[in-house]
Amino acid sequence: MMKINYTWKHLDRSEAAETYGNEKLERVTKYVGKVLSCDVSFETIHGEIHANLKLNADGNHFNAHNESKDIYACIDGLEDKILSQVGKHHDKKSSR
Repeated sequence: MMKINYTWKHLDRSEAAETYGNEKLERVTKYVGKVLSCDVSFETIHGEIHANLKLNADGNHFNAHNESKDIYACIDGLEDKILSQVGKHHDKKSSR
């Protein structure tokens, strides 16, 4: 199981959102061998939630950003973006 560090700025911490994030982002482990760190931050700016994800895995750094009024939509967007990045990297690595 991947350990994810969450940071909340200008909004209350939500255990439900963290659990949802853990479930969604666990799919990343299919594409990478060793996750060194995974940090997710949520911040409210002008009524919108901005989410950032920094993933350090297999000696590579991946970043994703998403914004929405809904925290779960933010997490879904992060999942889509990070899976796209690690998937492309995984395909490149396996085609060598």
